[in-house]
Amino acid sequence: MLRTRVRATAPVTLVVSALLAAVLALAWSIDTLVPAWAPAFGKPTPITLRVPYAPFIRESGHTLAYSHQRVVVPRGTVLDDENDTHRIAFAYESTRRPPSQMRIGASFVLFFALFVLTSVYLRRFGPSRTRLLRTQLGLFSAMAALVLIAKGLLLFTIVPEHWMPLAVLPLWCSLAFERRVAFLVNVMLAFMAASLLLFDLPLLTVLITRGLAAGVLFLNRKQPRQMIWAGFGAGLIGAVIYAATMSILEGTYSPMADIRMGVQSPLLGCVGGGVLAGVIAHLFRHGGERLLGGVSRDTLIELTDLEQPLLQKMAKEAPGSWEHARAMANLAEAAAASIGADALLVRVGAYYHDLGKTIQPKYFVENLAHGEKTPHEDLEPDVSADAIMAHVVQGTKILREGGIPEPVVEFAYTHHGTQTIEYFWHKCRERNNPKGLKEEFFRYPGMKPQTKETAILMLVDSIEAASRTIQPPERAKFDEMIQRVVFVKLKSGQLDESGLTLEDLRIVSLRMTDTLVNMFHSRIKYPWQEKQDKAGADKPPKDPKEKLN
Repeated sequence: MLRTRVRATAPVTLVVSALLAAVLALAWSIDTLVPAWAPAFGKPTPITLRVPYAPFIRESGHTLAYSHQRVVVPRGTVLDDENDTHRIAFAYESTRRPPSQMRIGASFVLFFALFVLTSVYLRRFGPSRTRLLRTQLGLFSAMAALVLIAKGLLLFTIVPEHWMPLAVLPLWCSLAFERRVAFLVNVMLAFMAASLLLFDLPLLTVLITRGLAAGVLFLNRKQPRQMIWAGFGAGLIGAVIYAATMSILEGTYSPMADIRMGVQSPLLGCVGGGVLAGVIAHLFRHGGERLLGGVSRDTLIELTDLEQPLLQKMAKEAPGSWEHARAMANLAEAAAASIGADALLVRVGAYYHDLGKTIQPKYFVENLAHGEKTPHEDLEPDVSADAIMAHVVQGTKILREGGIPEPVVEFAYTHHGTQTIEYFWHKCRERNNPKGLKEEFFRYPGMKPQTKETAILMLVDSIEAASRTIQPPERAKFDEMIQRVVFVKLKSGQLDESGLTLEDLRIVSLRMTDTLVNMFHSRIKYPWQEKQDKAGADKPPKDPKEKLN
C-alpha cells in the first residue's frame, strides 16, 4: 500500500483546533487557577502582575482627571497597600479570581474560532502545500507554542509585552509558503497573544504591524540572513506605530521619556521584539521549515551532490533513467523559475523521482542497450503494467528508507499521478481482455500533484521523453508536442489540485519550448565530418540487383 501525503479535512482540523484551543484556554487562565499565585498585600508577588493599558478616572479635588495607564508590578515585589500602582494591580487581579467558567469558555471559543478560520482559509484559498494535514499540524503547533511563550514572558519577566517574538512565524511562512499565508497567520497570532492582556490596543497594533512588516521586508528567500534585517526593520516600524498610537490615545507622547525607562521601555521593546524574532527565525529556520512540512535550501543543495549514495545507485543500476532524470532537471528547473516556483526543489525532485526503476531497470526502454529485446514482449499486458507501476511504490520506499525529506519523496508518487498506462491498457483490449480487467488496474497508484513544483515535473517527465522523438527538432514541432502533453494532463484532471493557473501553464509551456530549442540547437560540422559526408555522396550507389558474394 502506497502511503501518500494526507490532505487536511474538516473533521480532522476541527478536532485539532479543539485540542489546541483547550490547551491555550488553560494557559490563558493558568495564573488565576493556581491559588499559590494569588497576590496579597505584605507578601512578594509570585508572578509579574500586569494591568492592560486602559483609561483611568481619578478624583482630583473637586474635578475628575482622565488618563491612560499601563501597570506592571515585577515578580517578587512586596505589595504595599499605600502604593497606588500596587492597589490597582491587586484590584485588577482580584476581579479575575476565581476565574468564571464563562471567561474560560469564551477564551476557548476565541482560540477555536481563530484556528478553524485559519484552516478553512488555507484549505480553500491557500497554496497547495498549506492544504496538507502535516503542514497545518505544524503551523498550528507553532502558533500555540508562541502563545505559550508569550504567556511565560508575561508571567515571569518584567520586560514589556512588546518583546513577544511573534514575527518568527510570519517570517517562516514567507520562507516556506508565501506572504499571503504569512499575513493571515500574523493577524490570527496577534489576536491570540493580545487576548492574554484583554486585547491591549497598543500591543495588538504593534504585533499586527510588526509581523506584517517582517513578511514584507523579507525580500529574498534565497538569503535567509535577511530575516535578521527584516526583523530589525519590522521592529523600527513597530516602534513608529507604537509612538503614533500613544500620541493618538494620550494626546502627547515623549519617546525620550519612554527610552529612559530602560529595560521596561515599551518603545525599546517594539524594536527588540522585532530583532529577537528575526534572530530566532534565522537561527532555527531549518527546524521551522521542517515543522511546516518543508525542506531547507541547505538540505536541497546537499541532495544535488552527485556523490549522494542514492544518486550513485541510480547512475550505476539504471543509467538510462539517470540520464533522463538529469535532462529533466534542467528543463524542470527553468520551467519552475519562470513562474516563481521553487526551482531548486524541482531539480532535486527530478534527480530522485525515478529511483524505483533501479529495481527492474530492464523493464524501461531507456535502460536497454541498442538492439536489446524488451522483456515486455513475453509478458501479458497486465503483468507489464504491474511491473511499470511498481517503480512508483518502490521508489517511494527507497527514498523514505534513505532518509530523504518528504517534499522530495512526494515527487516519486506524483510524477505519474493517477494516470492510466494507455499502451498496455490498449494492448489488453486488443487481445479482448481475457482476464476481464478494468481500466483501474492499469492506473498508477500515486496521487495527483499537490503543488506547482510536482505538477511541473509531471509535465516535464512526458515532454522530455517526447522531445527525443521530434525530427527535425524545430520550434513549431516542440510547441505542438508541449501543447498536446499539457492538454492531455488537463483533460485527465491530473493538474486539478496543483495550483497551476492558465497563466502559469502558458508561461511554463513557452519556457520549455525555448529550453528545448536551445538544447537541440544545430552545430557546425567539423572538417573531417564534411569530408566523410562528401565521400559518401561521391560513392556510386549500389546496384540493387547486384548479388552479394
